[in-house]
Amino acid sequence: MHSMDFGAFGFWLFIAALVVAGYWKEMRQEAEKHETLRRMMDKTGAVDEAKLKELFNSAVDQNSKPGGGYRALRITGTIIMFIGGAIAIFCLAVATLFDGDRSHALAASVVAVGISVVGAGVFVSSRFAELPPDSRNEPPAQ
Repeated sequence: MHSMDFGAFGFWLFIAALVVAGYWKEMRQEAEKHETLRRMMDKTGAVDEAKLKELFNSAVDQNSKPGGGYRALRITGTIIMFIGGAIAIFCLAVATLFDGDRSHALAASVVAVGISVVGAGVFVSSRFAELPPDSRNEPPAQ
């Protein structure tokens, strides 16, 4: 194996470790919630519904705003499209400045267009997310 192969292997090993650590953390948090519920039931014999909801609502759900996913998808899609466009412009500029082999610049431009298409897909997928409350086309409540 070449040294570059070890670098790629290390990168993917690191990514796998992050995924496993995130999954393990989530599992431990859920186990702690259930342990807390069990202790509450052992101690009092009954569980207050408000405390139960508070315990099992994740911090993400408590802090998220309606329409946050919509905005995040729109912003992320726009950024990815502009990154793809910038890469395409850069590749074409390099190809015109240097009269060398243009096939590499063309291949990189095709990849950049692919990146832009992915960004457009993320942008369009925001259509399926919950709209922010201020942009809904609903009549005001009376």
